[in-house]
Amino acid sequence: MDDKSHIVAMAHEPFSRLSISRLSMASQPKMPPLVQGQIVTEYNDAVYNPGAIPKIPLRIPQRYSRRSVIVPPQLGSYVPSSSASTVTITSTGHLSPPLTPDSTIAELKEDMSTSEESGEADEKHWFAQRKRSRRFLAIVGVMTLVTMAALAVGLSLGLRNKVSTRGSPVKDNGNDSGPPLPVGAFSFQTSLQNIDANCTSKSTTWGCNPMTQDGPVIFHWNITQLNSYTYTITSTENSFGPSFANVSMKVRDYRKLTERLEFSFLMNKTVTPSDAGSPTNRAARCTYKNVKFETTLYTRKRGTAAVDPPRNHVKYAAWPGDMEIVQLFNSTIGQAVCQDDMRHPIADVTIGLGACRCRYSNMMDSW
Repeated sequence: MDDKSHIVAMAHEPFSRLSISRLSMASQPKMPPLVQGQIVTEYNDAVYNPGAIPKIPLRIPQRYSRRSVIVPPQLGSYVPSSSASTVTITSTGHLSPPLTPDSTIAELKEDMSTSEESGEADEKHWFAQRKRSRRFLAIVGVMTLVTMAALAVGLSLGLRNKVSTRGSPVKDNGNDSGPPLPVGAFSFQTSLQNIDANCTSKSTTWGCNPMTQDGPVIFHWNITQLNSYTYTITSTENSFGPSFANVSMKVRDYRKLTERLEFSFLMNKTVTPSDAGSPTNRAARCTYKNVKFETTLYTRKRGTAAVDPPRNHVKYAAWPGDMEIVQLFNSTIGQAVCQDDMRHPIADVTIGLGACRCRYSNMMDSW
């Protein structure tokens, strides 16, 4: 039988792996053995006969997908990748490798031990973070307590040494070491002790009343205690000097020998020069703005001797302690403002190099 008849006869036989192998071996050199599930078919275009193809379609063995492996319930599920879609698994912990039929018990145990170690590490991290949080809260608590203690001490010391413009807390009770501060209407008998006119180019444009220093100067003022913390002072209608009302007083060196009351305010002072209208001075009046009027009243000493402020006294009784009253003005550009007899401004007076002052006191020591 020739080769062509042999091929036609073989086409009518059942199509099988053995027939194809024989045909291949007869027409081609010896080939390596076939892989399981793989079919090799060869057709020769020179001997191909369409009528020789069987009516029933040839069955081609298909490759079946690998059998799934049952995953133990205690292990994390594993989703295999497929050609149709890609699934990405993201885990913050330990990701187990995919199980295969060749997986051994040792590998499973190793994976379980790795999971346990990861859990222990997470637990240690949680405890460490909690410990740090407790330490931070403890530090904050200690700092808060220290701050509160410092504030308490500072407030207590501040209240103890408080010296307010409204006065200091003074209470008259049996436990006090001395009598209370004097309250009421007093006459403050002083004399003009010092005159300084260094704030102006013409000394006669600054003056102090009275014009002579040999006469007494008496101020009449009324001291009022509004409450334990507030003392004020007011001038009376017949008082010498400027008028003022309800000026707050400061208490210095409370209950000491140098205990004193202080107050001050700003005022405008108008001076009539002693040589007004003369050929050497055209200024008829000069005004100084913001002259400081400041007063110090000692309550427990007179000179070198100690005095006790009286609890009750006659109205306008003489002030028992030392006193000092000063009108002060520092040289300022544009001050003083002077006018002639026709109230026209003049520029004859300029600033000096020092300060102007009127000092009244009942203390005989030099200043």
